[in-house]
Amino acid sequence: MMGKPNKRISIVYFDAGSGHRSAARALERALVIARPNWRIRMVNVTEVFAPHVRFHRIVCAGIDYFNWMLKHEWVFDLRGLINLSLLFHDLLAPRDLMRIAAFWKSDLPDAVVSVTPMYNPVLYQSARLINPRVRCITIPVDFEEAKPRYWFTPKVEQHYLLASERLVAQAHLAGVPNSSIQSIPGMMIDPGFYQPPLAEAERLAELTRLGLDPKQPTGLISFGGQGSTILRDIAVGLGRSRRQLNMIFLCGRSREAYAALSTMETPYLKLVLGYQRDTPIRYYQLADFVIGKPGTMTITEALVAQKPLIAIKSRGMRPVQAGNERWLQKRGLGVVVPPASDIAQTVDRVLSDHAYSHRAARAHHNGVFAAAELICTHLEAADASCSVRSACTGAIVQVHA
Repeated sequence: MMGKPNKRISIVYFDAGSGHRSAARALERALVIARPNWRIRMVNVTEVFAPHVRFHRIVCAGIDYFNWMLKHEWVFDLRGLINLSLLFHDLLAPRDLMRIAAFWKSDLPDAVVSVTPMYNPVLYQSARLINPRVRCITIPVDFEEAKPRYWFTPKVEQHYLLASERLVAQAHLAGVPNSSIQSIPGMMIDPGFYQPPLAEAERLAELTRLGLDPKQPTGLISFGGQGSTILRDIAVGLGRSRRQLNMIFLCGRSREAYAALSTMETPYLKLVLGYQRDTPIRYYQLADFVIGKPGTMTITEALVAQKPLIAIKSRGMRPVQAGNERWLQKRGLGVVVPPASDIAQTVDRVLSDHAYSHRAARAHHNGVFAAAELICTHLEAADASCSVRSACTGAIVQVHA
Protein backbone atom coordinates (compact mmCIF):
# COMPACT_ATOMS: atom_id res chain seq x y z
CA MET A 1 0.00 0.00 0.00
CA MET A 2 1.45 3.36 -1.05
CA GLY A 3 1.82 6.12 1.55
CA LYS A 4 0.24 9.51 1.20
CA PRO A 5 2.23 11.78 -1.15
CA ASN A 6 4.47 14.37 0.43
CA LYS A 7 3.24 17.95 0.30
CA ARG A 8 5.12 21.21 0.03
CA ILE A 9 3.88 24.20 2.04
CA SER A 10 5.29 27.72 1.97
CA ILE A 11 4.47 29.89 4.99
CA VAL A 12 4.84 33.57 4.07
CA TYR A 13 5.63 36.21 6.72
CA PHE A 14 7.27 39.61 6.90
CA ASP A 15 9.65 41.14 9.44
CA ALA A 16 7.60 44.21 10.40
CA GLY A 17 7.99 43.77 14.15
CA SER A 18 8.48 40.20 15.30
CA GLY A 19 4.96 38.79 15.61
CA HIS A 20 4.52 37.62 12.03
CA ARG A 21 7.81 35.74 11.97
CA SER A 22 6.96 34.18 15.35
CA ALA A 23 3.57 33.03 14.07
CA ALA A 24 5.16 31.56 10.94
CA ARG A 25 7.79 29.73 12.96
CA ALA A 26 5.14 28.37 15.31
CA LEU A 27 3.05 27.06 12.40
CA GLU A 28 6.11 25.58 10.71
CA ARG A 29 6.98 23.56 13.83
CA ALA A 30 3.38 22.42 14.34
CA LEU A 31 3.13 21.26 10.71
CA VAL A 32 6.39 19.32 11.03
CA ILE A 33 4.93 17.58 14.08
CA ALA A 34 1.65 16.86 12.27
CA ARG A 35 3.19 15.63 8.98
CA PRO A 36 6.91 14.85 9.41
CA ASN A 37 7.29 13.72 5.79
CA TRP A 38 5.98 16.95 4.26
CA ARG A 39 8.28 19.77 3.18
CA ILE A 40 7.54 22.94 5.13
CA ARG A 41 9.46 26.17 4.53
CA MET A 42 9.22 29.71 5.80
CA VAL A 43 9.39 32.43 3.15
CA ASN A 44 10.00 36.12 3.82
CA VAL A 45 7.62 38.14 1.64
CA THR A 46 10.57 40.23 0.47
CA GLU A 47 12.05 37.08 -1.12
CA VAL A 48 8.86 36.60 -3.14
CA PHE A 49 9.02 40.18 -4.41
CA ALA A 50 12.77 40.10 -5.17
CA PRO A 51 12.30 39.37 -8.93
CA HIS A 52 10.47 42.72 -9.17
CA VAL A 53 13.32 45.04 -8.18
CA ARG A 54 11.33 48.26 -7.80
CA PHE A 55 8.46 46.78 -5.77
CA HIS A 56 10.97 44.82 -3.69
CA ARG A 57 12.79 48.04 -2.77
CA ILE A 58 9.54 49.78 -1.84
CA VAL A 59 8.41 46.95 0.44
CA CYS A 60 11.85 46.62 2.10
CA ALA A 61 12.06 50.37 2.69
CA GLY A 62 8.62 50.38 4.30
CA ILE A 63 9.48 47.48 6.62
CA ASP A 64 12.83 49.02 7.61
CA TYR A 65 11.19 52.38 8.33
CA PHE A 66 8.48 50.74 10.42
CA ASN A 67 11.03 48.76 12.48
CA TRP A 68 13.13 51.89 13.01
CA MET A 69 10.08 53.69 14.42
CA LEU A 70 9.18 50.69 16.54
CA LYS A 71 12.61 50.57 18.19
CA HIS A 72 12.38 54.26 19.00
CA GLU A 73 8.87 54.01 20.45
CA TRP A 74 7.57 56.39 17.81
CA VAL A 75 5.24 54.90 15.21
CA PHE A 76 3.82 57.82 13.23
CA ASP A 77 0.65 57.53 11.12
CA LEU A 78 0.48 53.74 10.92
CA ARG A 79 -2.87 53.94 9.17
CA GLY A 80 -1.26 56.11 6.49
CA LEU A 81 1.56 53.58 6.04
CA ILE A 82 -1.01 50.81 5.60
CA ASN A 83 -2.88 52.86 2.99
CA LEU A 84 0.38 53.53 1.14
CA SER A 85 1.24 49.82 1.12
CA LEU A 86 -2.20 48.97 -0.27
CA LEU A 87 -1.79 51.65 -2.96
CA PHE A 88 1.56 50.28 -4.16
CA HIS A 89 0.03 46.81 -4.17
CA ASP A 90 -2.96 47.96 -6.26
CA LEU A 91 -0.68 49.62 -8.83
CA LEU A 92 0.86 46.28 -9.84
CA ALA A 93 -0.12 45.33 -13.38
CA PRO A 94 -0.39 41.82 -14.91
CA ARG A 95 3.17 42.11 -16.25
CA ASP A 96 4.35 42.86 -12.69
CA LEU A 97 2.64 39.71 -11.43
CA MET A 98 4.41 37.70 -14.13
CA ARG A 99 7.74 39.05 -12.93
CA ILE A 100 6.98 38.19 -9.30
CA ALA A 101 5.73 34.74 -10.32
CA ALA A 102 9.33 33.84 -11.25
CA PHE A 103 9.98 33.29 -7.54
CA TRP A 104 7.66 30.25 -7.43
CA LYS A 105 9.15 28.46 -10.46
CA SER A 106 12.14 27.00 -8.63
CA ASP A 107 10.15 25.45 -5.78
CA LEU A 108 6.42 25.45 -6.38
CA PRO A 109 4.39 24.64 -3.22
CA ASP A 110 1.11 22.77 -3.00
CA ALA A 111 -0.10 25.44 -0.58
CA VAL A 112 0.82 29.03 0.23
CA VAL A 113 -0.10 29.96 3.80
CA SER A 114 0.18 33.64 4.67
CA VAL A 115 0.41 35.21 8.13
CA THR A 116 1.12 38.54 6.43
CA PRO A 117 -1.48 41.27 5.78
CA MET A 118 -1.97 43.54 2.74
CA TYR A 119 0.07 41.63 0.15
CA ASN A 120 -1.90 38.39 -0.13
CA PRO A 121 -3.64 39.05 -3.47
CA VAL A 122 -0.32 39.44 -5.29
CA LEU A 123 1.17 36.46 -3.41
CA TYR A 124 -1.65 34.15 -4.40
CA GLN A 125 -2.15 35.45 -7.94
CA SER A 126 1.55 35.14 -8.71
CA ALA A 127 1.67 31.56 -7.36
CA ARG A 128 -1.38 30.59 -9.42
CA LEU A 129 0.28 31.84 -12.60
CA ILE A 130 2.72 28.95 -12.12
CA ASN A 131 0.32 26.41 -10.60
CA PRO A 132 -3.41 27.20 -10.91
CA ARG A 133 -4.20 24.45 -8.37
CA VAL A 134 -2.11 25.85 -5.51
CA ARG A 135 -4.10 26.14 -2.28
CA CYS A 136 -4.03 29.60 -0.64
CA ILE A 137 -4.72 29.97 3.08
CA THR A 138 -4.67 33.19 5.13
CA ILE A 139 -4.31 33.20 8.92
CA PRO A 140 -4.74 36.70 10.42
CA VAL A 141 -2.52 37.27 13.45
CA ASP A 142 -4.58 40.13 14.90
CA PHE A 143 -7.78 39.74 16.90
CA GLU A 144 -9.57 42.02 14.45
CA GLU A 145 -8.93 43.60 11.06
CA ALA A 146 -7.49 47.12 11.36
CA LYS A 147 -9.17 48.39 8.18
CA PRO A 148 -10.87 46.94 5.09
CA ARG A 149 -8.57 44.87 2.82
CA TYR A 150 -5.89 44.62 5.51
CA TRP A 151 -6.64 40.89 5.86
CA PHE A 152 -9.85 40.14 3.95
CA THR A 153 -9.78 40.28 0.13
CA PRO A 154 -12.73 38.13 -1.01
CA LYS A 155 -12.16 38.86 -4.72
CA VAL A 156 -9.08 36.62 -4.57
CA GLU A 157 -9.91 32.99 -3.79
CA GLN A 158 -8.41 31.85 -0.50
CA HIS A 159 -9.30 29.98 2.68
CA TYR A 160 -9.27 31.74 6.07
CA LEU A 161 -8.45 30.29 9.50
CA LEU A 162 -9.78 32.77 12.08
CA ALA A 163 -9.01 32.85 15.81
CA SER A 164 -11.62 35.31 17.10
CA GLU A 165 -15.35 35.88 16.80
CA ARG A 166 -14.67 39.46 15.71
CA LEU A 167 -12.57 38.28 12.75
CA VAL A 168 -15.34 35.89 11.68
CA ALA A 169 -17.88 38.73 11.80
CA GLN A 170 -15.58 41.04 9.80
CA ALA A 171 -14.96 38.32 7.21
CA HIS A 172 -18.71 37.98 6.65
CA LEU A 173 -19.11 41.76 6.37
CA ALA A 174 -16.28 41.83 3.81
CA GLY A 175 -18.16 39.30 1.67
CA VAL A 176 -16.08 36.21 2.36
CA PRO A 177 -18.29 33.12 1.78
CA ASN A 178 -18.94 30.72 4.66
CA SER A 179 -17.23 27.92 2.75
CA SER A 180 -13.95 29.86 2.91
CA ILE A 181 -14.01 30.39 6.69
CA GLN A 182 -12.95 28.05 9.47
CA SER A 183 -12.43 28.93 13.12
CA ILE A 184 -9.46 27.94 15.26
CA PRO A 185 -9.56 28.08 19.07
CA GLY A 186 -6.82 30.69 19.46
CA MET A 187 -3.83 32.44 17.93
CA MET A 188 -0.71 30.52 17.01
CA ILE A 189 2.24 30.28 19.35
CA ASP A 190 5.41 28.19 19.37
CA PRO A 191 4.60 24.55 20.28
CA GLY A 192 7.35 24.82 22.89
CA PHE A 193 4.92 26.86 25.00
CA TYR A 194 2.87 23.71 25.52
CA GLN A 195 5.52 22.07 27.68
CA PRO A 196 4.12 20.70 30.97
CA PRO A 197 4.31 23.27 33.78
CA LEU A 198 7.16 23.02 36.25
CA ALA A 199 6.49 21.26 39.53
CA GLU A 200 6.43 23.81 42.36
CA ALA A 201 9.63 22.46 43.96
CA GLU A 202 11.39 22.67 40.60
CA ARG A 203 10.13 26.23 40.03
CA LEU A 204 11.37 27.40 43.42
CA ALA A 205 14.75 25.75 42.89
CA GLU A 206 15.12 27.43 39.49
CA LEU A 207 14.30 30.87 40.93
CA THR A 208 17.00 30.35 43.54
CA ARG A 209 19.51 29.24 40.92
CA LEU A 210 18.84 32.43 38.94
CA GLY A 211 19.53 34.60 41.99
CA LEU A 212 15.88 35.42 42.70
CA ASP A 213 13.87 35.01 45.89
CA PRO A 214 11.53 31.98 45.70
CA LYS A 215 9.41 33.44 48.52
CA GLN A 216 8.39 36.51 46.49
CA PRO A 217 6.01 36.93 43.49
CA THR A 218 7.74 36.94 40.12
CA GLY A 219 6.91 39.09 37.13
CA LEU A 220 8.09 38.78 33.54
CA ILE A 221 8.36 41.76 31.18
CA SER A 222 8.52 41.16 27.43
CA PHE A 223 8.02 43.54 24.52
CA GLY A 224 8.71 41.10 21.71
CA GLY A 225 11.83 40.21 19.80
CA GLN A 226 12.65 43.83 18.97
CA GLY A 227 12.55 44.87 22.63
CA SER A 228 11.68 48.37 23.79
CA THR A 229 13.14 51.25 25.73
CA ILE A 230 9.88 51.42 27.71
CA LEU A 231 11.26 48.58 29.88
CA ARG A 232 13.37 51.19 31.70
CA ASP A 233 10.28 53.25 32.62
CA ILE A 234 8.50 50.14 33.89
CA ALA A 235 11.54 49.15 35.96
CA VAL A 236 11.58 52.59 37.59
CA GLY A 237 7.82 52.53 38.21
CA LEU A 238 8.00 49.13 39.90
CA GLY A 239 10.66 50.50 42.22
CA ARG A 240 8.10 52.86 43.77
CA SER A 241 6.18 49.94 45.26
CA ARG A 242 6.80 48.60 48.75
CA ARG A 243 5.95 45.11 47.54
CA GLN A 244 8.93 42.77 47.27
CA LEU A 245 9.20 41.23 43.82
CA ASN A 246 11.36 39.27 41.45
CA MET A 247 11.40 40.75 37.94
CA ILE A 248 12.61 39.03 34.76
CA PHE A 249 13.29 41.48 31.90
CA LEU A 250 13.37 40.09 28.35
CA CYS A 251 15.03 42.91 26.41
CA GLY A 252 14.94 41.30 22.97
CA ARG A 253 17.30 42.91 20.47
CA SER A 254 17.27 46.28 22.29
CA ARG A 255 20.87 46.72 23.42
CA GLU A 256 19.93 50.09 24.88
CA ALA A 257 17.32 48.56 27.20
CA TYR A 258 19.64 45.69 28.15
CA ALA A 259 22.50 48.05 29.07
CA ALA A 260 20.28 50.41 31.06
CA LEU A 261 18.56 47.65 33.04
CA SER A 262 21.76 45.73 33.72
CA THR A 263 23.29 48.71 35.51
CA MET A 264 20.11 50.07 37.13
CA GLU A 265 19.83 49.72 40.90
CA THR A 266 16.39 48.49 41.95
CA PRO A 267 14.82 47.73 45.35
CA TYR A 268 13.75 44.33 43.99
CA LEU A 269 15.73 41.39 42.63
CA LYS A 270 15.91 41.23 38.86
CA LEU A 271 17.17 39.08 35.99
CA VAL A 272 18.01 40.95 32.77
CA LEU A 273 18.23 38.94 29.55
CA GLY A 274 18.97 39.83 25.92
CA TYR A 275 17.45 38.25 22.83
CA GLN A 276 16.33 34.65 23.37
CA ARG A 277 16.69 32.49 20.27
CA ASP A 278 14.65 29.67 21.85
CA THR A 279 11.11 30.03 23.11
CA PRO A 280 11.15 31.76 26.54
CA ILE A 281 8.59 29.38 28.06
CA ARG A 282 11.05 28.57 30.88
CA TYR A 283 10.81 32.16 32.15
CA TYR A 284 7.04 32.32 31.69
CA GLN A 285 6.72 29.21 33.86
CA LEU A 286 8.59 30.99 36.64
CA ALA A 287 6.33 34.05 36.54
CA ASP A 288 3.10 34.88 38.38
CA PHE A 289 2.19 37.67 35.93
CA VAL A 290 3.38 39.18 32.64
CA ILE A 291 3.83 42.80 31.57
CA GLY A 292 4.05 43.61 27.86
CA LYS A 293 2.59 45.28 24.81
CA PRO A 294 -0.90 44.38 23.53
CA GLY A 295 0.58 42.49 20.58
CA THR A 296 -0.96 39.20 19.50
CA MET A 297 2.12 37.15 20.33
CA THR A 298 2.51 38.68 23.80
CA ILE A 299 -1.15 38.06 24.61
CA THR A 300 -1.02 34.48 23.30
CA GLU A 301 2.21 33.65 25.12
CA ALA A 302 0.65 34.79 28.39
CA LEU A 303 -2.57 32.86 27.76
CA VAL A 304 -0.94 29.57 26.80
CA ALA A 305 1.42 29.92 29.78
CA GLN A 306 -1.76 30.64 31.83
CA LYS A 307 -0.50 33.95 33.25
CA PRO A 308 -2.51 37.20 33.60
CA LEU A 309 -1.21 40.04 31.41
CA ILE A 310 -0.71 43.70 32.22
CA ALA A 311 -0.69 45.29 28.75
CA ILE A 312 0.74 48.76 28.24
CA LYS A 313 -1.77 50.70 26.13
CA SER A 314 -0.72 51.11 22.51
CA ARG A 315 0.10 54.51 21.05
CA GLY A 316 1.55 54.51 17.53
CA MET A 317 0.46 50.89 16.94
CA ARG A 318 -3.10 51.65 17.98
CA PRO A 319 -4.73 51.05 14.54
CA VAL A 320 -3.62 47.40 14.74
CA GLN A 321 -3.46 46.74 18.49
CA ALA A 322 -6.61 48.50 19.73
CA GLY A 323 -8.63 45.43 18.76
CA ASN A 324 -6.28 43.25 20.76
CA GLU A 325 -6.79 45.47 23.80
CA ARG A 326 -10.57 45.22 23.49
CA TRP A 327 -10.36 41.43 23.16
CA LEU A 328 -8.17 41.13 26.27
CA GLN A 329 -10.32 43.39 28.44
CA LYS A 330 -13.65 41.92 27.32
CA ARG A 331 -12.56 38.49 28.54
CA GLY A 332 -11.02 39.74 31.78
CA LEU A 333 -7.71 38.06 30.98
CA GLY A 334 -5.63 41.03 32.03
CA VAL A 335 -5.47 44.78 32.44
CA VAL A 336 -4.70 47.46 29.85
CA VAL A 337 -3.04 50.53 31.36
CA PRO A 338 -1.65 53.80 29.93
CA PRO A 339 2.16 54.07 29.65
CA ALA A 340 2.26 56.72 32.38
CA SER A 341 0.10 54.76 34.84
CA ASP A 342 1.13 53.58 38.30
CA ILE A 343 2.42 50.18 37.20
CA ALA A 344 3.23 49.11 40.77
CA GLN A 345 -0.39 49.67 41.82
CA THR A 346 -1.59 47.61 38.84
CA VAL A 347 0.73 44.75 39.79
CA ASP A 348 -0.73 44.80 43.31
CA ARG A 349 -4.23 44.66 41.82
CA VAL A 350 -3.49 41.66 39.59
CA LEU A 351 -1.67 39.73 42.30
CA SER A 352 -4.43 40.31 44.86
CA ASP A 353 -7.30 39.38 42.49
CA HIS A 354 -6.92 35.67 41.73
CA ALA A 355 -9.79 35.81 39.22
CA TYR A 356 -7.31 37.02 36.58
CA SER A 357 -5.18 33.91 37.01
CA HIS A 358 -8.22 31.62 37.00
CA ARG A 359 -9.58 33.15 33.78
CA ALA A 360 -6.14 32.96 32.15
CA ALA A 361 -5.96 29.25 33.01
CA ARG A 362 -9.39 28.62 31.47
CA ALA A 363 -8.41 30.48 28.28
CA HIS A 364 -5.60 28.04 27.51
CA HIS A 365 -5.97 26.75 23.91
CA ASN A 366 -4.26 24.70 21.21
CA GLY A 367 -4.67 27.14 18.33
CA VAL A 368 -1.40 26.37 16.51
CA PHE A 369 -2.05 22.62 16.47
CA ALA A 370 -5.63 23.16 15.27
CA ALA A 371 -4.40 25.42 12.46
CA ALA A 372 -1.78 22.87 11.37
CA GLU A 373 -4.28 20.01 11.32
CA LEU A 374 -6.84 22.04 9.34
CA ILE A 375 -4.22 22.91 6.73
CA CYS A 376 -3.23 19.25 6.40
CA THR A 377 -6.87 18.13 6.19
CA HIS A 378 -7.56 20.82 3.58
CA LEU A 379 -4.77 19.58 1.32
CA GLU A 380 -5.61 15.89 1.79
CA ALA A 381 -9.30 16.55 1.08
CA ALA A 382 -8.28 18.33 -2.12
CA ASP A 383 -6.31 15.22 -3.14
CA ALA A 384 -9.33 13.00 -2.43
CA SER A 385 -11.56 15.31 -4.48
CA CYS A 386 -9.13 15.19 -7.40
CA SER A 387 -9.02 11.37 -7.20
CA VAL A 388 -12.82 11.15 -7.32
CA ARG A 389 -12.98 13.53 -10.30
CA SER A 390 -10.30 11.53 -12.12
CA ALA A 391 -12.14 8.26 -11.48
CA CYS A 392 -15.42 9.73 -12.69
CA THR A 393 -13.76 11.16 -15.78
CA GLY A 394 -12.24 7.77 -16.57
CA ALA A 395 -15.60 6.05 -16.20
CA ILE A 396 -17.27 8.56 -18.55
CA VAL A 397 -14.54 8.05 -21.15
CA GLN A 398 -15.04 4.27 -21.01
CA VAL A 399 -18.82 4.59 -21.42
CA HIS A 400 -18.50 6.87 -24.46
CA ALA A 401 -15.85 4.60 -25.97
